Amino acid sequence: MISPVETWVAERTSLQGNLNPMTLRNWQIEKLNDLISYASENTKFYHGKLHSTRDITELPFTSPSDIAADPFAFLAIPQSLITRVTTLANSGTTHLKKRIFFSKADLERTIDFFAVGMSTMVRKGEKAQILISNRTENSLGSLLKESLSRIGVTSEILGAIKTVNVAIEVSKGADCLIGMPAELLYMSHAAPELRPSSVLLAADYIPQSVINSIKETWKCDVYMHYGHTEFGFGCAVDCDQHNGYHLRDADLIFEIIDFKTGKPAKIGDSGEIVITTLSNEAMPLIRYRTGNLSRFINTPCGCGSLLPRLGRIEGRIDSNITIGNGNSVSIHQLDEIISANPKVLGFYALLKHVGKRNILHLTIDASNYIDLTTLTAMLPPELNIEVSYSKADPFSHREKRRIHIGNSNNDVAK
Repeated sequence: MISPVETWVAERTSLQGNLNPMTLRNWQIEKLNDLISYASENTKFYHGKLHSTRDITELPFTSPSDIAADPFAFLAIPQSLITRVTTLANSGTTHLKKRIFFSKADLERTIDFFAVGMSTMVRKGEKAQILISNRTENSLGSLLKESLSRIGVTSEILGAIKTVNVAIEVSKGADCLIGMPAELLYMSHAAPELRPSSVLLAADYIPQSVINSIKETWKCDVYMHYGHTEFGFGCAVDCDQHNGYHLRDADLIFEIIDFKTGKPAKIGDSGEIVITTLSNEAMPLIRYRTGNLSRFINTPCGCGSLLPRLGRIEGRIDSNITIGNGNSVSIHQLDEIISANPKVLGFYALLKHVGKRNILHLTIDASNYIDLTTLTAMLPPELNIEVSYSKADPFSHREKRRIHIGNSNNDVAK
């Protein structure tokens, strides 16, 4: 069955029966020029910077640091019409935080897209357990809960979860579990008897090794979601074929660029994801550089979709930590190797600089000692590896996956 996302895109664009890459692009360019007029007239940041075009690459980029420097410069509506404000840490070098604004209509579009995406993996009458976000009004979790209710699926948001045991207890009997990759991997090892019918991994980078492990343990379908707060949380979701993310094309324009030159990446090449919002009312964003790496898949999907899809997210540009001699290490490298080991429930990584030595300390939660030969061979030779074995419950300090930088093993918990 064709992805529900494509059916939704056809309806939203009024291209039913005539939706293909060319007609979609023409529709998006028309909406882009509407956006240019709207952003130019209503925001301080874009005023005087934009012009009508049929080539989006003629327009300037927007960076996270632009928002962090002056978020109100992007605000296109009176503050009295703002329904939600989310504050995010900036991933760049500045310590300023990004403030993201949403109108009621912006949040409604998010709920609409979530309902479509979730219909891929759950059916009316089923139950979902939401293991991300909280119950706060208009939070990611509450928007997801509302979207599920619209397709006849009951759901619960636990909110604060301090241990894997709590997560396991509330997830008993759920048909679908929605959570972060490292946390659901840990749950699958700790409670192989849960056996949900489907799992949606979201809110962080998703290693293929984690997908494979959860599938093997729980014998379920594992779906992937890609989203950003800046774009109303939801950007893309895969289908039953699990061969790329189907895009929220009715609300967003996606580009893949060479992150060094800023030019469009060659077809099939990996590059930085750049997104333009077509529908954001409160905070329009044009050619926003996400810092995430992926590539387009232009071949037809097995579900029948002919539209371009996004390949797996390959990590963040800033996740590579340089350690000398031009070599680097990233959490994504470590995850793919270590999480593939069925003995490993989870792990933390800490990079320590001791004199002239770079030491990677791994705290591994495993059922037995593991062989790290493959990992050692993959990493730069000047990187020394230390290993300790201890509980590494990701629910105990919840965050996106990263290599911690510090001088002691205690720094990993900070």
